Amino acid sequence: MPREIAQTQPPSLAHQVALASQWILYESFTCFAPLVSLIYWALLFPTQNDILDSGLDTWMGVSMHALNSVLMLCEVGVFAKTPYRHSHFWILFVFLALYLGLAYFMVGVYGFYVYPFFDSRYFGGYIALICLLIIDIIAVVWVIMLMVHRLRDGLYPRWLLKRQRSTVF
Repeated sequence: MPREIAQTQPPSLAHQVALASQWILYESFTCFAPLVSLIYWALLFPTQNDILDSGLDTWMGVSMHALNSVLMLCEVGVFAKTPYRHSHFWILFVFLALYLGLAYFMVGVYGFYVYPFFDSRYFGGYIALICLLIIDIIAVVWVIMLMVHRLRDGLYPRWLLKRQRSTVF
């Protein structure tokens, strides 16, 4: 082996930042996609029957709140090989807190509740309970996704080796 190839340089800072960003975005996508679908179809869709009056509105609701979970399942099962790490669990809660801040920013600036269950006029003290429930759902989804990734990573090499042996010319 040539000496130049054997000596590798450590990854640059830009490469490390890009890799960390990709990892964080991947884990947040795989956890938040089921949460978005669950909250929309369980809580928000039943209350929007009078708003969804056209086929375009219905398609927008389905494409934004159902297809993201389908794409997430394709990403996890077929395309991605990104592992899950225990140390990334807390980052999801930082994103949830930032999103909660954004939701109340919309209330402060525009007087508009993005989600009606954050309106204290109707839900009062239950808002904290709703936030805790969302945190619990994210924790459960994260553990399920961790198990799915571990199962996938355990099965993938055997599947690949089996396929390589079966393709004889």
